[in-house]
Amino acid sequence: MIFDFDGVIVESTELKTEAFRALFADRAGRIEAIVDLHRRHAGVDRFTKFEMIYRDILHEPLTASIRQDLGVRFAQLVEDAVTNCPMVPGAGELLATLDRRMSMAVVSSTPQRELERVVARRGLGRFFAAVRGSPPAKSEAVRALLEERGWTAANVLMVGDAAADLAAARTNGVAFIGRLTPGDPYPFSPEVPTVRDLTPLAESARRLYATTQPQAATS
Repeated sequence: MIFDFDGVIVESTELKTEAFRALFADRAGRIEAIVDLHRRHAGVDRFTKFEMIYRDILHEPLTASIRQDLGVRFAQLVEDAVTNCPMVPGAGELLATLDRRMSMAVVSSTPQRELERVVARRGLGRFFAAVRGSPPAKSEAVRALLEERGWTAANVLMVGDAAADLAAARTNGVAFIGRLTPGDPYPFSPEVPTVRDLTPLAESARRLYATTQPQAATS
């Protein structure tokens, strides 16, 4: 299984929305447009969003120094909060049930080093064969993960909460389940299977593995 992180493993989606509000608080007349852009492009990395905000909303050049400063300030706003926020209901149970029974990975738009720190600080690293942040974009990250781990796409399920997650799964021939994040726009077409949280997946995993014992960690 491949999991997105924010909004799938941890309830951090609104934290990052509020970080965009704080980051652009001095642009009061544009803040709602900025937040709307952030929400509509869920699953896209923050630096790409900064470029879109400056180009399409602020109509100003985004210099390398401004881009770097925005990235540093955004990380300062969110890293501790994401480390300490609640998990999505059912996520902990699902990971514990699948541990040593199924190979799992994270593919997120969070910058790689920041993602690694958060996963480690939350004590979740033991569950995942790989933790992949940005860059690259999610479709490329999933492709590289399948290749590196030797996973057959037809045997992989991805769980995400954004259209970018669905696109990454479809591009790579991976099955997909969407998580509907409270308060965010509905990002999926009607045929996409969805869950409100991970409790149904945890219950299914418990039934599936009710009579088996965990094995040694797999690749």
